[in-house]
Amino acid sequence: MAAVFSSSWVICLDESMSIWTSRWTCPGWVFCPRKPHPQGNEYHSACCGKSGIMFVVEMVEGKDRPRRYVVLDSGFCVLIAILGLLKMGIYAGALIKKRRYWPTRVPGAAMDEYFSDKAVGEVDAIQGEDSDGTPYFIWGMKEPDYVMRIMSTGGGLTVDDTCKMTQRGSGNDRVTFQYAKPFDWHFRYRHLVDDHNNLRHTSPSIEETWVTTRWECRVFCFILAITEVNVFLTLKSFIFIGRQVNNLPNYLTFRKDLAWELINNPLRTKPQDDAAQLETLESRDHDIQSAPPHASAWRNRKWVCDAKQRNQQYTCKWPGCHVRTRNYCICTPGYWLCASHIVKHAMAEVKKEFMGN
Repeated sequence: MAAVFSSSWVICLDESMSIWTSRWTCPGWVFCPRKPHPQGNEYHSACCGKSGIMFVVEMVEGKDRPRRYVVLDSGFCVLIAILGLLKMGIYAGALIKKRRYWPTRVPGAAMDEYFSDKAVGEVDAIQGEDSDGTPYFIWGMKEPDYVMRIMSTGGGLTVDDTCKMTQRGSGNDRVTFQYAKPFDWHFRYRHLVDDHNNLRHTSPSIEETWVTTRWECRVFCFILAITEVNVFLTLKSFIFIGRQVNNLPNYLTFRKDLAWELINNPLRTKPQDDAAQLETLESRDHDIQSAPPHASAWRNRKWVCDAKQRNQQYTCKWPGCHVRTRNYCICTPGYWLCASHIVKHAMAEVKKEFMGN
Protein backbone atom coordinates (compact mmCIF):
# COMPACT_ATOMS: atom_id res chain seq x y z
CA MET A 1 0.00 0.00 0.00
CA ALA A 2 2.84 2.38 0.83
CA ALA A 3 4.10 2.07 -2.75
CA VAL A 4 0.86 3.40 -4.25
CA PHE A 5 -0.71 5.60 -1.56
CA SER A 6 0.46 8.55 0.51
CA SER A 7 -1.88 9.81 3.20
CA SER A 8 -2.75 13.42 3.96
CA TRP A 9 -1.36 15.37 6.91
CA VAL A 10 -3.98 14.04 9.34
CA ILE A 11 -4.41 10.37 10.24
CA CYS A 12 -6.95 8.55 12.43
CA LEU A 13 -5.66 5.52 14.38
CA ASP A 14 -8.11 3.02 15.88
CA GLU A 15 -8.89 -0.71 16.08
CA SER A 16 -10.73 -2.89 13.57
CA MET A 17 -12.18 -6.36 14.11
CA SER A 18 -12.08 -9.24 11.64
CA ILE A 19 -15.06 -11.39 12.65
CA TRP A 20 -14.28 -14.99 13.66
CA THR A 21 -16.32 -16.74 16.36
CA SER A 22 -14.28 -19.94 16.85
CA ARG A 23 -11.24 -19.37 19.05
CA TRP A 24 -9.74 -22.76 18.25
CA THR A 25 -9.48 -22.17 14.52
CA CYS A 26 -8.31 -18.54 14.65
CA PRO A 27 -4.64 -17.75 15.37
CA GLY A 28 -4.38 -14.58 17.46
CA TRP A 29 -8.06 -14.72 18.45
CA VAL A 30 -9.17 -12.00 20.87
CA PHE A 31 -12.36 -11.07 22.69
CA CYS A 32 -12.99 -7.34 22.76
CA PRO A 33 -16.41 -6.71 24.43
CA ARG A 34 -16.56 -3.01 23.59
CA LYS A 35 -16.69 -3.73 19.86
CA PRO A 36 -19.90 -4.38 17.85
CA HIS A 37 -18.31 -7.66 16.72
CA PRO A 38 -16.27 -8.65 19.79
CA GLN A 39 -14.73 -11.95 18.59
CA GLY A 40 -12.02 -12.53 16.01
CA ASN A 41 -8.77 -10.81 15.09
CA GLU A 42 -8.14 -7.26 16.21
CA TYR A 43 -6.12 -4.95 13.98
CA HIS A 44 -4.58 -1.58 14.68
CA SER A 45 -5.76 0.45 11.71
CA ALA A 46 -4.94 3.87 10.27
CA CYS A 47 -7.09 5.89 7.88
CA CYS A 48 -6.25 9.00 5.88
CA GLY A 49 -8.09 11.94 7.41
CA LYS A 50 -9.00 13.50 4.06
CA SER A 51 -9.99 10.51 1.91
CA GLY A 52 -10.89 8.01 4.63
CA ILE A 53 -8.76 5.35 2.92
CA MET A 54 -7.39 2.72 5.34
CA PHE A 55 -3.74 2.32 4.44
CA VAL A 56 -2.22 0.50 7.46
CA VAL A 57 -3.44 -2.59 9.32
CA GLU A 58 -1.41 -4.53 11.90
CA MET A 59 -2.74 -7.57 13.74
CA VAL A 60 -2.87 -7.44 17.54
CA GLU A 61 -1.62 -10.72 18.97
CA GLY A 62 -3.93 -12.35 21.51
CA LYS A 63 -3.04 -13.67 24.95
CA ASP A 64 -2.39 -17.11 23.46
CA ARG A 65 0.54 -15.80 21.44
CA PRO A 66 3.87 -17.60 21.92
CA ARG A 67 5.93 -16.17 24.77
CA ARG A 68 9.52 -15.22 24.07
CA TYR A 69 12.53 -14.50 26.25
CA VAL A 70 15.10 -11.91 25.14
CA VAL A 71 18.71 -12.10 26.34
CA LEU A 72 20.07 -8.55 26.66
CA ASP A 73 23.53 -7.10 27.14
CA SER A 74 24.19 -4.73 30.03
CA GLY A 75 23.83 -1.76 27.68
CA PHE A 76 20.09 -2.54 27.55
CA CYS A 77 19.66 -2.85 31.32
CA VAL A 78 16.93 -0.24 31.80
CA LEU A 79 14.09 -1.24 34.10
CA ILE A 80 11.46 0.84 32.28
CA ALA A 81 12.36 -0.80 28.97
CA ILE A 82 12.34 -4.34 30.40
CA LEU A 83 8.92 -3.77 31.97
CA GLY A 84 7.74 -2.27 28.68
CA LEU A 85 8.70 -5.49 26.91
CA LEU A 86 6.76 -7.48 29.49
CA LYS A 87 3.63 -5.45 28.77
CA MET A 88 4.04 -6.49 25.14
CA GLY A 89 4.21 -10.14 26.18
CA ILE A 90 8.00 -10.47 25.88
CA TYR A 91 10.08 -11.63 28.84
CA ALA A 92 13.64 -10.34 29.09
CA GLY A 93 16.80 -10.70 31.11
CA ALA A 94 19.59 -8.08 31.08
CA LEU A 95 23.04 -8.34 32.61
CA ILE A 96 23.59 -5.75 35.36
CA LYS A 97 26.94 -3.96 35.42
CA LYS A 98 28.01 -0.99 37.46
CA ARG A 99 29.33 1.81 35.32
CA ARG A 100 29.29 5.06 37.22
CA TYR A 101 26.22 4.10 39.22
CA TRP A 102 24.14 0.99 39.66
CA PRO A 103 20.98 0.92 37.48
CA THR A 104 17.89 2.20 39.25
CA ARG A 105 16.41 -0.03 41.99
CA VAL A 106 19.45 -2.33 42.09
CA PRO A 107 20.83 -2.56 45.66
CA GLY A 108 24.35 -3.46 44.58
CA ALA A 109 26.12 -2.95 47.91
CA ALA A 110 23.47 -4.88 49.84
CA MET A 111 23.73 -7.83 47.43
CA ASP A 112 27.51 -7.88 47.73
CA GLU A 113 27.20 -8.04 51.51
CA TYR A 114 24.55 -10.78 51.34
CA PHE A 115 26.68 -13.00 49.06
CA SER A 116 29.95 -12.34 50.90
CA ASP A 117 29.83 -15.66 52.80
CA LYS A 118 28.07 -17.72 50.10
CA ALA A 119 29.72 -20.53 48.14
CA VAL A 120 30.63 -20.05 44.49
CA GLY A 121 27.67 -20.92 42.30
CA GLU A 122 24.95 -20.16 44.86
CA VAL A 123 22.02 -18.09 43.60
CA ASP A 124 19.26 -15.99 45.13
CA ALA A 125 16.77 -13.35 44.02
CA ILE A 126 15.11 -10.06 44.93
CA GLN A 127 11.58 -9.36 43.76
CA GLY A 128 10.34 -5.85 43.15
CA GLU A 129 7.33 -4.07 41.66
CA ASP A 130 6.91 -0.90 39.67
CA SER A 131 4.27 1.73 40.42
CA ASP A 132 1.44 -0.23 38.78
CA GLY A 133 2.31 -3.54 40.44
CA THR A 134 4.20 -5.21 37.58
CA PRO A 135 6.75 -7.61 39.13
CA TYR A 136 10.41 -7.93 38.20
CA PHE A 137 13.35 -9.87 39.62
CA ILE A 138 17.03 -9.31 40.25
CA TRP A 139 18.89 -12.62 40.15
CA GLY A 140 22.27 -12.93 41.83
CA MET A 141 24.95 -15.62 41.47
CA LYS A 142 28.14 -15.83 43.52
CA GLU A 143 31.33 -15.76 41.45
CA PRO A 144 34.85 -16.15 42.91
CA ASP A 145 35.56 -12.41 42.78
CA TYR A 146 32.18 -10.74 42.42
CA VAL A 147 28.40 -11.20 42.33
CA MET A 148 26.84 -11.61 38.91
CA ARG A 149 23.44 -9.93 38.57
CA ILE A 150 20.63 -10.19 36.03
CA MET A 151 17.49 -8.03 35.91
CA SER A 152 14.66 -10.15 34.57
CA THR A 153 10.90 -10.46 34.16
CA GLY A 154 10.79 -14.19 33.40
CA GLY A 155 12.26 -17.54 34.34
CA GLY A 156 13.06 -18.83 37.79
CA LEU A 157 16.02 -20.00 39.84
CA THR A 158 15.52 -23.64 38.83
CA VAL A 159 18.00 -26.21 37.60
CA ASP A 160 17.22 -29.18 35.34
CA ASP A 161 19.03 -31.53 32.98
CA THR A 162 19.13 -28.92 30.21
CA CYS A 163 21.19 -26.48 32.29
CA LYS A 164 24.87 -26.25 31.46
CA MET A 165 27.54 -27.58 33.81
CA THR A 166 30.39 -25.17 34.51
CA GLN A 167 33.37 -24.79 36.80
CA ARG A 168 35.31 -22.04 38.52
CA GLY A 169 38.83 -21.99 39.90
CA SER A 170 41.58 -24.58 39.44
CA GLY A 171 43.32 -27.34 41.35
CA ASN A 172 41.99 -27.94 44.84
CA ASP A 173 39.91 -24.76 44.62
CA ARG A 174 37.98 -25.94 41.55
CA VAL A 175 34.19 -25.79 41.98
CA THR A 176 31.75 -27.51 39.60
CA PHE A 177 28.06 -26.59 39.47
CA GLN A 178 25.09 -26.14 37.15
CA TYR A 179 23.84 -22.74 36.07
CA ALA A 180 20.32 -21.84 37.21
CA LYS A 181 17.92 -21.03 34.38
CA PRO A 182 18.44 -17.26 33.94
CA PHE A 183 22.22 -17.61 34.02
CA ASP A 184 22.15 -20.67 31.76
CA TRP A 185 20.15 -18.73 29.17
CA HIS A 186 22.52 -15.78 29.46
CA PHE A 187 25.72 -17.76 28.92
CA ARG A 188 24.14 -19.99 26.25
CA TYR A 189 22.71 -17.24 24.02
CA ARG A 190 24.53 -13.98 24.78
CA HIS A 191 27.07 -14.34 21.94
CA LEU A 192 24.68 -15.17 19.08
CA VAL A 193 24.77 -11.69 17.51
CA ASP A 194 28.55 -11.55 17.92
CA ASP A 195 28.85 -15.01 16.33
CA HIS A 196 26.70 -13.85 13.41
CA ASN A 197 28.86 -10.73 12.99
CA ASN A 198 32.05 -12.79 13.14
CA LEU A 199 30.80 -15.04 10.33
CA ARG A 200 29.84 -11.98 8.31
CA HIS A 201 33.31 -10.46 8.73
CA THR A 202 35.19 -13.69 8.01
CA SER A 203 37.64 -13.07 5.16
CA PRO A 204 37.01 -12.81 2.30
CA SER A 205 33.87 -10.93 3.31
CA ILE A 206 31.57 -9.10 0.92
CA GLU A 207 31.96 -5.84 2.84
CA GLU A 208 35.77 -5.97 2.61
CA THR A 209 36.04 -7.01 -1.03
CA TRP A 210 33.40 -4.63 -2.41
CA VAL A 211 35.26 -1.32 -2.33
CA THR A 212 32.85 1.58 -2.63
CA THR A 213 32.54 5.21 -1.61
CA ARG A 214 28.75 5.27 -1.98
CA TRP A 215 26.73 4.94 1.22
CA GLU A 216 23.87 3.20 -0.60
CA CYS A 217 26.21 0.48 -1.86
CA ARG A 218 27.68 0.06 1.62
CA VAL A 219 24.23 -0.49 3.13
CA PHE A 220 23.44 -2.98 0.36
CA CYS A 221 26.71 -4.81 1.17
CA PHE A 222 25.67 -4.99 4.82
CA ILE A 223 22.21 -6.43 4.04
CA LEU A 224 23.63 -8.84 1.45
CA ALA A 225 26.25 -10.09 3.93
CA ILE A 226 23.59 -10.64 6.61
CA THR A 227 21.52 -12.60 4.09
CA GLU A 228 24.55 -14.72 3.19
CA VAL A 229 25.09 -15.71 6.83
CA ASN A 230 21.37 -16.37 7.29
CA VAL A 231 21.35 -18.76 4.33
CA PHE A 232 24.30 -20.67 5.80
CA LEU A 233 22.63 -20.87 9.22
CA THR A 234 19.41 -22.05 7.55
CA LEU A 235 21.30 -24.93 5.98
CA LYS A 236 22.94 -25.69 9.33
CA SER A 237 19.71 -25.56 11.35
CA PHE A 238 17.13 -27.07 9.01
CA ILE A 239 18.84 -28.99 6.16
CA PHE A 240 22.08 -30.59 7.32
CA ILE A 241 20.72 -32.13 10.51
CA GLY A 242 20.87 -35.60 11.98
CA ARG A 243 23.00 -37.88 9.81
CA GLN A 244 23.48 -35.11 7.28
CA VAL A 245 25.41 -32.87 9.68
CA ASN A 246 28.76 -34.19 8.44
CA ASN A 247 27.86 -33.07 4.90
CA LEU A 248 27.54 -29.41 5.91
CA PRO A 249 30.22 -27.48 3.98
CA ASN A 250 32.52 -25.14 5.84
CA TYR A 251 31.74 -21.45 5.53
CA LEU A 252 34.41 -20.72 2.92
CA THR A 253 33.18 -23.53 0.67
CA PHE A 254 29.61 -22.34 1.13
CA ARG A 255 30.63 -18.82 0.11
CA LYS A 256 32.26 -20.10 -3.08
CA ASP A 257 29.23 -22.21 -3.96
CA LEU A 258 26.85 -19.34 -3.26
CA ALA A 259 28.92 -16.97 -5.41
CA TRP A 260 28.70 -19.35 -8.36
CA GLU A 261 24.96 -19.78 -7.80
CA LEU A 262 24.54 -16.01 -7.94
CA ILE A 263 26.60 -15.82 -11.14
CA ASN A 264 24.60 -18.65 -12.72
CA ASN A 265 21.29 -17.42 -11.35
CA PRO A 266 18.50 -19.09 -13.39
CA LEU A 267 16.34 -15.99 -12.88
CA ARG A 268 18.84 -13.93 -14.89
CA THR A 269 18.69 -13.89 -18.66
CA LYS A 270 21.34 -16.04 -20.29
CA PRO A 271 24.05 -14.46 -22.48
CA GLN A 272 22.61 -16.09 -25.61
CA ASP A 273 19.21 -14.64 -24.71
CA ASP A 274 20.80 -11.22 -24.38
CA ALA A 275 22.38 -11.59 -27.80
CA ALA A 276 19.09 -12.66 -29.33
CA GLN A 277 17.38 -9.69 -27.74
CA LEU A 278 19.99 -7.37 -29.19
CA GLU A 279 19.39 -8.83 -32.65
CA THR A 280 15.64 -8.28 -32.40
CA LEU A 281 15.89 -4.68 -31.21
CA GLU A 282 14.63 -2.13 -33.66
CA SER A 283 17.75 -0.04 -33.11
CA ARG A 284 18.13 3.34 -34.74
CA ASP A 285 21.36 4.16 -36.52
CA HIS A 286 23.83 6.40 -34.75
CA ASP A 287 26.55 8.22 -36.65
CA ILE A 288 28.19 11.63 -36.71
CA GLN A 289 27.14 14.09 -39.39
CA SER A 290 27.77 17.77 -40.10
CA ALA A 291 24.97 20.21 -40.77
CA PRO A 292 24.62 21.70 -44.29
CA PRO A 293 25.80 25.27 -44.99
CA HIS A 294 23.87 28.04 -43.19
CA ALA A 295 21.88 25.45 -41.18
CA SER A 296 20.28 26.85 -38.02
CA ALA A 297 17.60 24.31 -37.04
CA TRP A 298 15.73 21.16 -38.03
CA ARG A 299 11.99 21.68 -38.48
CA ASN A 300 9.28 19.64 -40.16
CA ARG A 301 11.81 16.99 -41.12
CA LYS A 302 14.06 19.41 -43.02
CA TRP A 303 16.85 21.86 -42.35
CA VAL A 304 16.21 25.55 -41.93
CA CYS A 305 19.17 27.28 -43.58
CA ASP A 306 18.97 30.93 -42.51
CA ALA A 307 22.18 31.30 -40.50
CA LYS A 308 24.36 34.30 -41.40
CA GLN A 309 27.56 32.27 -41.28
CA ARG A 310 28.10 29.48 -43.78
CA ASN A 311 29.59 27.14 -41.15
CA GLN A 312 27.70 28.49 -38.14
CA GLN A 313 28.59 26.61 -34.91
CA TYR A 314 26.36 26.00 -31.89
CA THR A 315 26.97 24.99 -28.28
CA CYS A 316 26.95 21.22 -27.64
CA LYS A 317 23.72 20.25 -25.87
CA TRP A 318 25.35 17.56 -23.72
CA PRO A 319 24.93 18.60 -20.05
CA GLY A 320 27.91 20.62 -18.87
CA CYS A 321 29.60 20.83 -22.30
CA HIS A 322 30.37 24.24 -23.78
CA VAL A 323 32.17 23.15 -26.97
CA ARG A 324 31.03 24.86 -30.16
CA THR A 325 30.15 22.46 -32.95
CA ARG A 326 28.03 21.95 -36.07
CA ASN A 327 27.87 18.18 -35.70
CA TYR A 328 24.87 16.05 -34.78
CA CYS A 329 23.88 12.39 -34.56
CA ILE A 330 21.84 11.20 -37.54
CA CYS A 331 19.17 9.86 -35.13
CA THR A 332 18.40 13.41 -33.92
CA PRO A 333 19.13 16.10 -36.54
CA GLY A 334 19.37 19.56 -35.04
CA TYR A 335 20.46 18.29 -31.61
CA TRP A 336 23.99 19.66 -31.56
CA LEU A 337 26.65 17.34 -30.14
CA CYS A 338 30.42 17.52 -30.21
CA ALA A 339 32.36 14.54 -31.51
CA SER A 340 33.17 13.07 -28.07
CA HIS A 341 29.63 13.32 -26.79
CA ILE A 342 28.09 11.77 -29.87
CA VAL A 343 29.82 8.52 -28.81
CA LYS A 344 28.38 8.78 -25.31
CA HIS A 345 24.97 9.65 -26.73
CA ALA A 346 25.02 6.56 -28.96
CA MET A 347 26.01 4.30 -26.06
CA ALA A 348 23.24 5.73 -23.86
CA GLU A 349 20.63 5.28 -26.59
CA VAL A 350 21.65 1.67 -27.26
CA LYS A 351 21.47 0.95 -23.53
CA LYS A 352 17.99 2.47 -23.28
CA GLU A 353 16.80 0.39 -26.23
CA PHE A 354 18.28 -2.77 -24.75
CA MET A 355 16.67 -2.16 -21.35
CA GLY A 356 13.31 -1.63 -22.95
CA ASN A 357 13.12 2.11 -22.34
